[in-house]
Amino acid sequence: MTSGPLELLLIRNEPPCRKCHKTDKLLRAIAEDHPGEVTVRVITAGSPAAAEFGAVMTPMVVLNRKVVSAGLVPLRSGLERLIAAELSARRSGRDAGA
Repeated sequence: MTSGPLELLLIRNEPPCRKCHKTDKLLRAIAEDHPGEVTVRVITAGSPAAAEFGAVMTPMVVLNRKVVSAGLVPLRSGLERLIAAELSARRSGRDAGA
């Protein structure tokens, strides 16, 4: 079973574009709704960490080391479904991506 909170990673421009800013606010709102279960980390598109994900379009959202959105503001409902699946898998001791 994986320990610690799920990380929503936002890869964005610096300074952030309008879509990056909206995505940042969305991810932080989702994390607030899942205290202790979901965290948000933000990195810039030019960083070595962003290169690991092949970041060419921003904003890019990564959940559980999988790119789930790129180039647009994701739908909250879609992110919530993915997070619910990941949390459920963690609680049952399996990987949701398997």
